[in-house]
Amino acid sequence: MGAPAKVVDVSRVDPHYFETADGRTFVPVGVNLVSGVHRGNEASLLRYEGWLEKFAANGGNWIRIWLSAGAFETMPKEAGVFDPAADEVLKRVMAKCEKLGIKVKFTLEHFRSTLADSSNARQPWANRTLYAPYSNTMHDFFTREQCMKIYLDRVNHLKELGFGDSPSMACWEPWNEINAAGWVMDYAPWSDRILAELARLFPKQMVTQNLGSYSSPAAYGHYEQMAGVNLNAYMQIHRYLDPGAQIDVCRGPLDVLAAESIREMRELRPDRPAVLAETGAVEANHAGASHLYKLDKQGTMMHDLLFAPFFAGGAGCGQLWHWDSYIDANDLWYHFARFAKAIDGLDPAAEHFRPFRTETARLRVYGLRGQKTTVIWCRDKKSTWETEVEKGVPPQTVQGERLPFANCTFSCYLPWEDKTVSVPAPALPTFTRSIVVRFPTDPAYARIIEPH
Repeated sequence: MGAPAKVVDVSRVDPHYFETADGRTFVPVGVNLVSGVHRGNEASLLRYEGWLEKFAANGGNWIRIWLSAGAFETMPKEAGVFDPAADEVLKRVMAKCEKLGIKVKFTLEHFRSTLADSSNARQPWANRTLYAPYSNTMHDFFTREQCMKIYLDRVNHLKELGFGDSPSMACWEPWNEINAAGWVMDYAPWSDRILAELARLFPKQMVTQNLGSYSSPAAYGHYEQMAGVNLNAYMQIHRYLDPGAQIDVCRGPLDVLAAESIREMRELRPDRPAVLAETGAVEANHAGASHLYKLDKQGTMMHDLLFAPFFAGGAGCGQLWHWDSYIDANDLWYHFARFAKAIDGLDPAAEHFRPFRTETARLRVYGLRGQKTTVIWCRDKKSTWETEVEKGVPPQTVQGERLPFANCTFSCYLPWEDKTVSVPAPALPTFTRSIVVRFPTDPAYARIIEPH
């Protein structure tokens, strides 16, 4: 008897994408809804459920939840002592996700210190006093069997609650940005062991690990190490617009930031899906949410971070952070619907999409060439977060642009106008900021570019 089919797994047709248990290609339209429910606060739970409803109504199908935050924490204060109220909150949220058709990734931990008094921690929000009696440092935590036992007791409790059998439960993640919690020689062996345990305990789900924001040259080594972990189901990257970043791409146009993220992950692990799993904009060196959010009422930044990863060869859209202070505060949920509409009817795995990139004097062009369909996202270079959001310069309409394809009809989706028009190639219709163009892949061209 073989292993049970996973709720979501790497596609057997094309390993750059995902599939559901019945073999259908699954494109995650995702967001980080990691927390926001406060212990004993029904109003906050209702607000969270409202976010889920808005998200699903706009085509969202994948969220991330931190089990170590607020009312989601089932072992809040003392090792081995579980909170029945937290169990019920998680059950209620999962039932809501099942009803709405949303897949879930659970992140088990996020702490970075284990001090007995959180006020002494460099980051009090990332301190876990529960482990203080058993570890003085994160080295202690990662190397002591008692700490491992406590961690796994919590995992087994979640299994006993039945989450491993939920049709919405898609993925388990041991830690948030584990390289921020200790040295690689400490966390890597621990992570390998936990991934193996999670895979054994939850055969219907993927397991994966993630790292901190790829914004410095040191991050490359961490991501290279993660790419070598075969139990890691897919490659995910965290990257933000960060004026304090050492890497130039993290301070430039957001479509380039996002597309380069996917390119890096596909190069590190060509046989895995790549996902921009956490993204957004921050003040310098992640000092807080970016001041740009209050200025970006139309969601220009969100649009780029959703679209660019997929059209650069990612398995889905970019998954934003700051769901409350940016997406919900500016009522930008409709952007998920625009992305879902842009890819409607596409089967990336069946197409075996091959990403390519070029540009014109006016546009950056991100393309996916498939066996039957070619689809391209064009982004106006003249409109960026810097010009439009920070400086307040309205975007200009793009007119008279052409793409180097002929003898076909372009089916064009204009996401900012939310309309579809058909035009004869090679001319594009007038649009604002970006446009998605589809047309049949020329079989003659495919023969020409085959290795020879």
